[in-house]
Amino acid sequence: MRILDKYIIKNFVTPFLYCLVLFIFLYMIIDVFGHLDEILKRGIPLLILQEYYLSMIPLIIMHSAPVASLISTIYVISTMNKNDEIIAMRAAGISIGRILTPLVCLGLAISIAVFVVSEKILPSAIKNSQYIKDKYIENSDRVKGADKKSIYNIALYGKDDRLIFIKSYDSKNSIARDITILQQDKKGNVASKTDSREGKWTGSSWQFSDILIYNLDNDGMVAGNPSFFENKEFDMENPAELIAKGTNYEFMSFKDLRNYINNFSNISPHIIKRLRVDLHQKLSMPFTNMVLILIGAAFALKIKRRGKAAAMMGIGISVVIGFIYYAFMATFIALGKGSILPAFWAAHLANIIFGSVGIILIRN
Repeated sequence: MRILDKYIIKNFVTPFLYCLVLFIFLYMIIDVFGHLDEILKRGIPLLILQEYYLSMIPLIIMHSAPVASLISTIYVISTMNKNDEIIAMRAAGISIGRILTPLVCLGLAISIAVFVVSEKILPSAIKNSQYIKDKYIENSDRVKGADKKSIYNIALYGKDDRLIFIKSYDSKNSIARDITILQQDKKGNVASKTDSREGKWTGSSWQFSDILIYNLDNDGMVAGNPSFFENKEFDMENPAELIAKGTNYEFMSFKDLRNYINNFSNISPHIIKRLRVDLHQKLSMPFTNMVLILIGAAFALKIKRRGKAAAMMGIGISVVIGFIYYAFMATFIALGKGSILPAFWAAHLANIIFGSVGIILIRN
C-alpha cells in the first residue's frame, strides 16, 4: 500500500505546486502592471520590489492553496478514473476510502501548514509589505524619511476599556509619539482623554512626557480644566502587545485576536460578535483545503470521459465547486457578523456542509 500512497501523493503534489507557483506569478504580474506608473515614476529599486512581493507570498499562498488543492485533487482522481486505475484498485479489494486516504492526509497537512503560516509568518510579512507600499509605491508622507523600525498609526482597544491611538512607534528606541488615550466608562461613554507628546518604554512601564488629561461629560464635552503633567508614569500595553494588537485584526494571529477580543469588556456587543466571527474564521479557513479535497474527490470520481474532454470537465467542476463554496462561506460569514448566526456556526458551517456532502458522495 505504501507504493500506492506514494503514487497518489506524487501525482497530487506536482500539480499542486504548479498551481501555487502559477497563482503567485499571476498575482505579481497583475499587481506590477497595476502599479507600473508609480514604479516607473518613482524609480523604485528592483531589490525593494523583490522584498515587497516576497512579503506578499504568504498571503497569496493562504488564499490560493484551497483552489490549488481542489484542482489537483480533481486532476489526480479524474486521471486515475479515466485510465481505469480506480476500477483496478477496487477489483484488488481496495476501498474508495483507502484510495483517498493519502489525499485526506495531504489535505490535513496543507491545512496545518496554512494555519502555521497565518500564525507565525503572515502578520510580520504584511507589516513589511505595507511599509514598503506606503513608502515607495504610494509615497505616503507619513513614512518619508522613516526607517523600517518605525510603525505608524497604531490603533487598538486596550485593557481597562481604553482606546489607544499612537501616530508612530520607534521600535529601535522604544519610543511612542503623539499618543491619545480615550478612557471609557461602564456604559461605553468616553469619560476622559489623555494626550501625550511622547512615551518611552523603560522596560517595565511607560514614561509619558508633556501630558494633558481632559475629563469629559456624558455629551463628550470637556468638563473643568485639563490637568497638565510634564512627566508621568503610565500603565499601558507593552511594546510587543501594542504592535500585535495595533495590527489590522484581519491579519492578526489567532492568539493575538483572542487577546484583543478579551479587552472588550464594555464595548458594543455587535463589535464583539463580528470579531468572534473573524476569530473562528482563522480556524476554519485553513481547513478549507481538506474540505475542498473531499468534495473535489467526490465529483472527480464521476468523470468517465477521456482526453481533453476530461480535462475541461475537471476545470469546469473546479470553478463551479469553488464558486459555490465561497458563496456559501461569504453568506454564512455575513449572517454571523449580522448577529443572525452564532460566530462558531458562521465560520464553520460551510466546511461542515461541504465536508459532509463530500463524505456522503464518496461513500455512495
